[in-house]
Amino acid sequence: MKKSLLAMAALMGVATLPAHAWRVSIDKETYADITFATQIWGRSEGARTTGTNTSTDHSATNFYVNLATIAASGQVNKLVYFNINAESDGFRNSFIVRDSFIGMKFAEEFRVQVGAMRIPFSRIALTSSYNFLIPTQAYRDVFTGLSITSIDALGPRVDGRNDASRDTGIVVWGNVADGMLKYYFGISDGRYDSRGNFFTIGGNNRTKDSLAYTIRVQLTPTMLGFKPETGYTLSDTYLGRQNVHNIGIGYRVVGAETTGLNNNYSRDAKLFTVDMIYEQKFENLVPNLQVGYINAKDVAYQVVGNNVRYGKATQIYAQGQLLYDQMVGFGKPALAIRLEQNKNKELRQFNTNNGQIAAIPGEPKNTRVGVFAHYYIKGQDAKVSFGVDSVNRNTDSKGGPGGNGRSFTDITLHLQTRF
Repeated sequence: MKKSLLAMAALMGVATLPAHAWRVSIDKETYADITFATQIWGRSEGARTTGTNTSTDHSATNFYVNLATIAASGQVNKLVYFNINAESDGFRNSFIVRDSFIGMKFAEEFRVQVGAMRIPFSRIALTSSYNFLIPTQAYRDVFTGLSITSIDALGPRVDGRNDASRDTGIVVWGNVADGMLKYYFGISDGRYDSRGNFFTIGGNNRTKDSLAYTIRVQLTPTMLGFKPETGYTLSDTYLGRQNVHNIGIGYRVVGAETTGLNNNYSRDAKLFTVDMIYEQKFENLVPNLQVGYINAKDVAYQVVGNNVRYGKATQIYAQGQLLYDQMVGFGKPALAIRLEQNKNKELRQFNTNNGQIAAIPGEPKNTRVGVFAHYYIKGQDAKVSFGVDSVNRNTDSKGGPGGNGRSFTDITLHLQTRF
């Protein structure tokens, strides 16, 4: 009874932890940390189109809750741990469960997680939106067609925002040699989860699907004094608390959905990525640099009647931040920038009735530059950011000007709290 009352008191806020969470302790081994977080946006959105139809051009100024989160994580004992994460954003009117998994830690080198969780493919797919250098970089209105953002890993796309950073399955992962080597291996539902009507071919629902397989390795030169990222998730910045430098390589195969497709079309989608992060503190300055490359091919991305379009998309990006690690007023200032280019190649269209192949003209490209000034009042737990995203939707001469939509510029005020 006493333990139950203590748990209720913690939930009601009588006892709080300094590390942006409330801890509910049942005994020495059993506890849960409960977290609340939110992001509020004020945006001036430039006029844009989603194609060549200029009648849809518009500009707007909006204020909304970009993200709200209620999460709990903890352990039952030293072997079994868990995580539950429910989120709502400006595209939804209610919370949905984004992450829900149970894990078993047999050793630092060998852990097993089962449930819905982040896909261990790209660095950003493993990074929380609350830790981005550029808060808007996963905002999908920037991109059209097959063009990908670095968060894409071809998950089941079950929510209103088409976030493909999660999937449901099993992941084995661990840290070897004190974190010098980190590895992930996952088996999951993939994009074509046959339980839901999220993808149709020629008006027919799927009746068969295939699994997805993901592997990622991450190398840290710990002999040079850099600290490994030993947790399941990653971060864009550690704000000078630890020096980080590593290289990650990921590969993912998403099994083809064959029902209704011509056999010549049915093929697995394949993704490859390589990324690097470097962050090191020099007295009061903390520079951060990240670069990466993502390649996705044989991706079915559009269905029009009996025609299925697939293609190849690539992204190359570089981003960084310079943090002044001293209080200026009541916070620490920083400046971040991100440059990226998404490009479509070898677009093809298959007709599911006769198997004919038609080429899609042009190689659409999106080039994006984002610049944000941050004011870290209490790290990521209290932050104000202001920045600009400039998006150039250009195509090559094959596609003609405007074939990928109109270029635009957005201005965003971003406020974030987490406790």
